[in-house]
Amino acid sequence: MAKRKKKQNLIYLSLIIIVAAIIGGSWFYSHHTREVSNSYAVSETATLSSGARVYNSLSAIQRANLPDQALVKVNRYYLTSNDNDDTYARINYNGKNYFVRATDIELKMNNEINSYLTQSGLPHAKITKQISSIFEQRGYSTLSGNPRGVVIHDTGNENSTISSEVSYMKQNYSSTRVFVHTFIDNQQIINIADTKYMAEGAGPYANPYFVQFEMPHEYTAASFANQLGNAAYYTAYILKQNNLPVTKGTKDGGGTVWTHAMISSYLGGTDHEDPISYWSTSARKLFGTTYNINNFVELVQAYYNQM
Repeated sequence: MAKRKKKQNLIYLSLIIIVAAIIGGSWFYSHHTREVSNSYAVSETATLSSGARVYNSLSAIQRANLPDQALVKVNRYYLTSNDNDDTYARINYNGKNYFVRATDIELKMNNEINSYLTQSGLPHAKITKQISSIFEQRGYSTLSGNPRGVVIHDTGNENSTISSEVSYMKQNYSSTRVFVHTFIDNQQIINIADTKYMAEGAGPYANPYFVQFEMPHEYTAASFANQLGNAAYYTAYILKQNNLPVTKGTKDGGGTVWTHAMISSYLGGTDHEDPISYWSTSARKLFGTTYNINNFVELVQAYYNQM
C-alpha cells in the first residue's frame, strides 16, 4: 500500500513539473517573442550605445556580444505590438545580422544640419495643444480611421511669426476653409486642430489621409536647425502614435512622410511646391549645405528611434 501511494505521489509530482514547465515555457515565449506589426528596409550607418543589448534574432532568447560603440549598418526596422511598441533595428556587423532596440543605436548623419542636431542631443520643444473649435471635424478616409502619414508645409511668408500665422488662419478660416493641424517654429509646436480629424491644407487627394503642419520662416542657423528638429520630432511623434513606419512618400501613393510639393507631383489636386525652396535656400545661406526630404526623413528616423 505504501509503495502504491509513493508511486502515485511520484506521478502527481511529475505532472506538476510538466504543467509548470509548459506554463513557464509559454510565459518565456510570450515575453521574448515579438509580434511584428510592420517593417521597412533602410540603408543607414549607426554606432551601438554602451551596454546595448544585441540579439541573434527577434525572439531575443540568445544574446550576442558586440563591442561597445561598434559601427554597424542598419538595413531594416521592425515595429512591434507586444513589447511596449518598441522599434527594433536589424543591424549588420562583420557580415552577420543582429537585432537591437532602436533606442540603443545612434545614426550617423549625412547632412551638416542633422549632425548639428545630433551633437546637440536631438533637442525639441514640447507639443502645446491650443485646439480650436472653429475647424470642421471630418474623419480620415482610411479603413482604420487614422492618418497614414504627415504632410509638411512652409507658410511662404517672410518675417511673419508663429502667433501671427495661427491668428491669420483662424481669422480667415470661414472664407478660405483652409487649415492645418499644427504650426512649428524654432521654439514651439502649437497644435491648433485635433489630429484625430483631417485638415484642409493640401488638396482633396491628401487632406483625408494626412496630419499636416506649417513652418514659418526662420533666419538664423540655430533657429532654422531647431525648427527642423521640432518638425522632425513632431513627425516622428505622429507616426509613432499611429504605429506607422518612417518612409518617404512615393509616386504610387505609399510612404508616410510627404512635402506639399510631393503631393502636387504624385497625387495632384494642388500645385504648391513648399517647402523645397525654403529648405534649400535656408540651408545654403545659413549652413552652406543642402537640405531636402531625404535629409528630413533621416532626421525623423533619429527622433523616432528615441521613442
